[in-house]
Amino acid sequence: MDRRQLLAGGVAIASFLPAARSLSAQEASTAQGGAAAGAVEEAKVPALEGGMFLMQTSQLAVEKGQSDNVKAFAALEVAEQQAISRAFGAEGAQLPLREDHAQLLQQLQQAEGDAFDMAYLDAQIAGHEEARPIHEQYAENGQDPMARGASMVGVTGIDSHLVMLRSFRQQMQG
Repeated sequence: MDRRQLLAGGVAIASFLPAARSLSAQEASTAQGGAAAGAVEEAKVPALEGGMFLMQTSQLAVEKGQSDNVKAFAALEVAEQQAISRAFGAEGAQLPLREDHAQLLQQLQQAEGDAFDMAYLDAQIAGHEEARPIHEQYAENGQDPMARGASMVGVTGIDSHLVMLRSFRQQMQG
């Protein structure tokens, strides 16, 4: 493993840590009588829909990915999206994918090998670019303090993820 891969892995792990801290805080809040998962506040839906897409495509990449970078990133993304779902009070909620996300997921399911890895990276880049303004807006205007905190941290995590994803894509292109 070269230094770039180690650095990218370290950045991936570092970007996951704030979400893990948010998760611990959410669990403490719930244990102290905080809101349990149930009906999802309408303002949270765009972030959760996007997160569902990022998570489902990453679950697929854990299984089908060829590149070690893709597989490592995908595993971290799944864990992060689960933590965000908890911070948003929506653990276990099954939001349907938007039609465009469902089509992208279907295309990924049909892709194989390096073509899968490239399509996954493209989907993650697009999904993260879409998620950034959503989390930025919720961080400023959201009603749930725990979810606002997750979105505040999420914006910087998204920026880190975009750097990593673009780097992985560039490496694969040669």
